[in-house]
Amino acid sequence: MGKNKLIKSLGKRIGNIVIHKILMKYTNKPNSVNFLKSEVETYRDNVMESSQEFNWSDKDKSEIKSLALEKFKRDMEKYYGDVKFPEKEPERLIDETIEECLP
Repeated sequence: MGKNKLIKSLGKRIGNIVIHKILMKYTNKPNSVNFLKSEVETYRDNVMESSQEFNWSDKDKSEIKSLALEKFKRDMEKYYGDVKFPEKEPERLIDETIEECLP
């Protein structure tokens, strides 16, 4: 996979990680927490493995962040509109996830 295609893929997967982290913390369904935790771990491992292929500049990370935030907003609005969370938290979690997963 080329770097540009991987950037788009990483943006989507990091967006999914953050969606699941937010849902774990603010879900109305506490019985879902174990499943959500498993999903976060799976997505994170997948991102870490595929990201080893390239070196990531600040510009690349910024683009990934932008794509992840877009994915997060779109899916939260579409599927999880009833979940309430602090406005700044998704961006903070995206930054943390990028730092954790991208070398």
